[in-house]
Amino acid sequence: MTDPTDGAAPRAPEGRGVGRRRLLTALRSRPTGGQLVAAALCALLGFAVAVQVRANQDVALTGLRQSDLVRILDDVTERSARLQAEARDLEDTRSRVTGGSSGTRAALEDARARSETLAILAGTVPARGPGIEFTIGDPDGKVGSDVLLDALQELRDAGGEAFEIATVGGPAVRVAASTYLADDDGGISVDGTHLRSPYRFRVIGDSRTLAAALDIPGGVLDVLRQRDAQGSVTQLARLEITSLRPVPAPQYARPAPEDNGG
Repeated sequence: MTDPTDGAAPRAPEGRGVGRRRLLTALRSRPTGGQLVAAALCALLGFAVAVQVRANQDVALTGLRQSDLVRILDDVTERSARLQAEARDLEDTRSRVTGGSSGTRAALEDARARSETLAILAGTVPARGPGIEFTIGDPDGKVGSDVLLDALQELRDAGGEAFEIATVGGPAVRVAASTYLADDDGGISVDGTHLRSPYRFRVIGDSRTLAAALDIPGGVLDVLRQRDAQGSVTQLARLEITSLRPVPAPQYARPAPEDNGG
């Protein structure tokens, strides 16, 4: 017998031919309704993810109340105005300093003014000006260092520029940024100096503002009344603070070299 396949062209394997036909059919056929729905859902999901990421970036502000947003805006505006004013002052100083011989004189005057300001803040020179005397009477010993520290902070926040704490008729301590207060046996220790009641604050600044800061509801004068202590404020048109702090010698810090842009 003769083999019927003799002389015939070889056929491609059946599996491979079927796979090709299915692929061509899938490419030529129109998408079904289910495929269109799946594509639409994928697009919608991507859009939702993008919106959620953007919303998460703004959640810190969108969750705030209107009053909080207004306060934040006012704070940013105030900081911007303050920075702009500082920038103008620095520009004016630079113009004076770089103005030839007149600039040299301006530089010396500016340096002298800065030195005097820093000396007053550091408590190394006497100071005078308007201010207040604030006296605390504590016959029962119920006023601790916390009350005096609160008073000092209130007066600083109210614009006090030079401070002194003393025992009436006794020692006085010039207050600076590094001053510390602690409870002591029968009184208060200020920078290691023992003070007893009655205590007296002498502060240079706007006298009306300083006095008002102590008399706010819930303020220092209210606290003194709650502790059966007395507080009295005297506004003065002229006040002189003569107590001084020693000039500390830095043990580790040294002036940094100037950066000339090189």
